[in-house]
Amino acid sequence: MAWSLSVVMFAYNEAQNVGPCMREALDFLAANTADYELILVDDGSSDGTAEAARLVQAEAPEHVKVVTYSPNRGIGGALKAGFEVADKRWVTLLPADGQVPPAGIANLMAVVDNDPSIDFVTCHFPHRFKEADNIKRKILSRGLRVVMWLATGVSRKLDGCYLVKRSDIQGLPMRSDTFFLNFELPIRVIRKGIKDGSATMHIRPRMAGQSKVANGKKIWSVLSDLGKLGLELRAGVVLDK
Repeated sequence: MAWSLSVVMFAYNEAQNVGPCMREALDFLAANTADYELILVDDGSSDGTAEAARLVQAEAPEHVKVVTYSPNRGIGGALKAGFEVADKRWVTLLPADGQVPPAGIANLMAVVDNDPSIDFVTCHFPHRFKEADNIKRKILSRGLRVVMWLATGVSRKLDGCYLVKRSDIQGLPMRSDTFFLNFELPIRVIRKGIKDGSATMHIRPRMAGQSKVANGKKIWSVLSDLGKLGLELRAGVVLDK
């Protein structure tokens, strides 16, 4: 298949990581498709993330977009901002902390190459807790998966990386601004009846710095978003944020 691919990379205070991560992603894209773009979304950073991203943009202006705004919105807000400016046929995403190697995108693409009728590919990191994450993240991940199943009826392992046709997410309601959007979007796409497949990927420790996801305030926001989505899907009730 001749691929047309937008990669949305989200970053919040990742000045140390964003340059190497962007260059690694561009190297992968250049080797695997001629029609590609990398969209770096700076989610209200205060540490020079945007400046580091623009240095990479200057190296490949025809393939790089940089989106900035303030204040910080969250991973979901960053992804939605990236989706808004994406213009390739397929869309996928990467964090700007280096944990997901861009080469893993090839695993998602291979699912569609093997079955072109598939329009959406989810992802699971089967070795994530051996390769990168700690016991705290393990408990959080598994607990969230159980709560997600109880709230929405979806029990699939979803690890926040996917490949989707841009046309299939246009007009799709995406309400969460937290990292829960990584679950909300696949749930909505799956329930829409779009033919889907799945792949596995490896991860690695972040390049530098610490995760900004696993704190009490953000976990509570995710649980709140999950509860609202569950109520909407099961009872047809839409709760404003």
